[in-house]
Amino acid sequence: MELMTERLRLREFSLRDEELLLPFARKPEQLRYMLFSLASEGEISSFLAHAIRQIDASPRLEYHLVLEDRTDSSFVGSVALMIEGDAPSSAELGYWLHESQWGKGYAAEASRAIVEFGFASLGLHRIWGKCHVDNAGSARVMEKCGMTLEGTIREHVWLRDHFRSSFLYSILKGEWGGR
Repeated sequence: MELMTERLRLREFSLRDEELLLPFARKPEQLRYMLFSLASEGEISSFLAHAIRQIDASPRLEYHLVLEDRTDSSFVGSVALMIEGDAPSSAELGYWLHESQWGKGYAAEASRAIVEFGFASLGLHRIWGKCHVDNAGSARVMEKCGMTLEGTIREHVWLRDHFRSSFLYSILKGEWGGR
């Protein structure tokens, strides 16, 4: 699977992408708000194996895609759509970028592309996302995608050294319109 935007190519992960993820192990604070970690080569290998297994899963419930700059094929980050197994008309949006790519609009651009894919190609009804309450940049990304803030999930999960509270956003297919 491959999606294209004005500036990005979204493609499936492969084993050769391990090298692209090593900067996260060298500087794990880049993903400080994320519920998962790529802080070691073992965690990177585990993530890649999981993402690659999903490509041939039937039914496929997870789409983890590499974000590449279309001009030079450099690694920007990743975007994901994870369909709920017990509610297959709903999926969670996720994204993470190398810190050198923050603030350039790539997360919103990639998120809009995968949300469009979810509604148009997968027939989803609802796409939602959550972000750490301190992650204003991530909240802006979801707002740029037309998502509505539903509320705050208070201290719902332990994140390394504290209980994390998250903002919950969503958008319904009828609200989308291809933003």
